[in-house]
Amino acid sequence: MKKHITKFALFIALTSFLTSCSSDDDNSTTSTDSISIELTEVGLENSGYATAGNDLHLEAEIVATAKISLVTVEIHNENDSSIEEIVASFTDYSGMINAEFHKHIDIPASQPAGDYHLHLTVIDENGNTKTVETEVAILANTDDLFQITIDELGTGTVGSSSVNAGSDLHIEGTIVSTNPIATIEIEIHNEDDSSIQEIEETYTNYAGLTTADFHEHLDIPASQPAGDYHFHFTVTDSLGNSSTVEYELTIN
Repeated sequence: MKKHITKFALFIALTSFLTSCSSDDDNSTTSTDSISIELTEVGLENSGYATAGNDLHLEAEIVATAKISLVTVEIHNENDSSIEEIVASFTDYSGMINAEFHKHIDIPASQPAGDYHLHLTVIDENGNTKTVETEVAILANTDDLFQITIDELGTGTVGSSSVNAGSDLHIEGTIVSTNPIATIEIEIHNEDDSSIQEIEETYTNYAGLTTADFHEHLDIPASQPAGDYHFHFTVTDSLGNSSTVEYELTIN
C-alpha cells in the first residue's frame, strides 16, 4: 500500500511540473506592449516653474510599442487638495509610436502660487498606460510687478506681424519692473508642428535696470520653415518673478 501511494505522489508531482513548464512557455511567447516616457524640459529652459497667467513649457520623448491614443497632463497642488487641478488632454499624437511631445500648458492667472506635482500620462490603443511625474513650482501672478510694451515686432502691426526667414526680427519695446531685471528671454515656436526647431535667445545686457528700452535684432535662420508662429517675450527679475507677453508672428 505504501508503494502505491509513493508512485501516485510521484505522478502528481511530475504532472504539476509539466503543467508549470507549459504555463511558463506560454507566458514567454506572449508579447507585451510597453511605453517609455522621458521628460526633457519642464518650464522654459527646464527651469521647473511657471507663472500664473502664463504657460508651462513642457517637452517629453515618448516611445511606445503600440500606437498612442491619448496623452494627458495633470497638475495638482501638493499641500492643498482643495485647489483646482490643471488638466489637459491631447489627441494630436494619436496613431504615432514615437512622439516628441511639446506643449505649452496654460496656467490660470488665478492659480495660487506653490509647489505642485505634474503627471504626464500616455495611453496606447490597447488601453495600456504609463505615467511619469515631477515637481513643478507655480509662481504668483506678477502682472503688477511688470509693465511690458512691445511697440515694434518685425513688419506690420504687433500681433499680426511677419518676418522673412534668413533676415532678422526687429524688436522694440519698453519694460518697467518693480525689481531689477535679471534676464529677458525670447522664444518663438511653430503653432502647428512641434518638431520644428524653436528660436530662442536670452539677453542679460538689461540686467540691473528697472526701466529699459529694449531694442534688438534676432536672427531668423534661412532654413526656418514658413508658417504661423508664437512669439513669447519673458522678463525675469532678480527675485525670480517673471512675466510673459505673447503675440502671433508669421515667418515667410
